[in-house]
Amino acid sequence: MSAKAAKAAAAAARQEAAAIEQKRQRKIRIIGGLVVVAVMAALIAIPVLSNKDAVVPTDAALPTGVTSDTYGVKVGPAWTATDADKIPVLQLWEDFQCPACARFEEASGAAIQGLIDAGKVRVEYRPTIFLDKNLLSSNTAAGNPNSSQRATMAFGCAVDAGAAEKFHLGIFAAQPAEEGSGFSNDTLISVAEASGITGAELDTFTECLTSEKYAGWVANSYDAFDSEGVSSTPTGLLDGTELSGEVLFDPAQLTAAIEAATKS
Repeated sequence: MSAKAAKAAAAAARQEAAAIEQKRQRKIRIIGGLVVVAVMAALIAIPVLSNKDAVVPTDAALPTGVTSDTYGVKVGPAWTATDADKIPVLQLWEDFQCPACARFEEASGAAIQGLIDAGKVRVEYRPTIFLDKNLLSSNTAAGNPNSSQRATMAFGCAVDAGAAEKFHLGIFAAQPAEEGSGFSNDTLISVAEASGITGAELDTFTECLTSEKYAGWVANSYDAFDSEGVSSTPTGLLDGTELSGEVLFDPAQLTAAIEAATKS
């Protein structure tokens, strides 16, 4: 082989070796990239899984009258009326820390209570606690972590004491002016007292609250909130159909909608 041919062969060999190395490096980068993606996916997935509420048994303790099909609190005489099937059902999703829910109760609460008392609507309060995550830092800074959860557990304890409607009204009235301040247990107990829960019943209420008797119920209700795809609070469903905010916050329109849904 001539010197010229040998030089050309050497150059070709170097080019081939460079091409092989380039492919090898590209493969390393691809594999490395996949490893990084996998690691990042794992890091992202861990917080999501860690933030998911713990799975609770389906036989978790439930407040009086609450059933596991909805985990809602049914109030008023219409539920046991002889013609109950003709009376519309109004389901209300609320978070006790939600300022919009407090405004809704202020605007339409009295009208709803009037319809409840008159047996013209079957109301089911469906509590959620999504604001515990949104307000975690401010609730904790105020010394009242998990305020939505504790307020909802207290609601369940009030249901047992036969004071569901009064406590429901009182807890929104006691909502702090500054969102994120949350509820202390002392505040929740005070709301219970103002709702007519006193003496031995108040002792039972306090034990119910501090022992977190209804933590499982609260978790199940929150899971239902997620699984049913409810996007905000307050949300009102009249016989399964979502009502607009305009109707919810207008007592006249809300009353008219309920009356129109009544079966003859």
